[in-house]
Amino acid sequence: MKRRRLTLRLCAATIAATVLAATGGVPASALTLGNTGSGRPALALAGARMYIAWAGSSGTAAAKQLVVGYSTSAGLRITKVPGEERVPQGEGAALDSDGTGVYVAWPAGDNGNTLTAAYTTGAALTCRTAFTGVASAHAPALATDPAGVRHVAWIDPAGHLNVGRLNSAACATGGTMTLTHRVVLPETSVAGPALVYDDSGSSNLGIVLAWASGDAAHSIQVGSFTGSATLSHRSQVTASAGSTHAPGLSSATADLYVTFRGDNGSVFYGYSEGCIPTCFHASDMGEQAAAGVGQPADGDYHYYTYFDPTGHLVIAHL
Repeated sequence: MKRRRLTLRLCAATIAATVLAATGGVPASALTLGNTGSGRPALALAGARMYIAWAGSSGTAAAKQLVVGYSTSAGLRITKVPGEERVPQGEGAALDSDGTGVYVAWPAGDNGNTLTAAYTTGAALTCRTAFTGVASAHAPALATDPAGVRHVAWIDPAGHLNVGRLNSAACATGGTMTLTHRVVLPETSVAGPALVYDDSGSSNLGIVLAWASGDAAHSIQVGSFTGSATLSHRSQVTASAGSTHAPGLSSATADLYVTFRGDNGSVFYGYSEGCIPTCFHASDMGEQAAAGVGQPADGDYHYYTYFDPTGHLVIAHL
């Protein structure tokens, strides 16, 4: 299956991207913003809004500002959500949409990298919950299955992949979230994981994880999580370069998609070809990234985001 070419819905962002391409030498599908930061940024779509979160430039290396914002112009203008949360430099947060707002999860850089979560519809971060005793060494990942179960994946201080359930029902009555059904996997990662529910209609792999293994080949590994410590449908991404940075995953009609920064500094984008187990083949997009590449789970438009080598935030699409 050939990679599909998709366009932005919003004319303003398309015009802005075209102008940038003409003046700055970037692809017409990429919008370079004035915002700066580090690590793997995250995207999620909720209604007419595109939410975005990243590790900003202010603060110390251990505790950079966590920036959460939204845009109704595909990133052309971002309204920031008030907050003073902190994340380690070079990391970031996870976002997951419920259609109205987004859930946010991050390692609290001012609290020993404690895994922390909240919810926002744009006005503030609400139902903020710090999971005492649970540390996330890198940016976590979020995904929800068709039953409404929200899963969170993170890397513990020993480097192992962890998956649990993020329960938020108590938020409606002024309570906090809970973390249950935690499973520690034997697999290890050198960067934050990616997580998505496979609703592509072809492979039906359920909850799918991707991670940077840190092996000799710097391979990006993929597997399905079914609730146990043994992943099924194991595979790895085929590409001309390996990676030690946090990847991104999304699901769309007929395929799963993966993004990552290759060891050569380029953004790689690949698809699964509907295989069981997945047989991802990723291509070099020719765009230079400084760290991990984030991508939302959205079935209509393929957006992905990263920081360029100058530290500026880029929102791109196919």
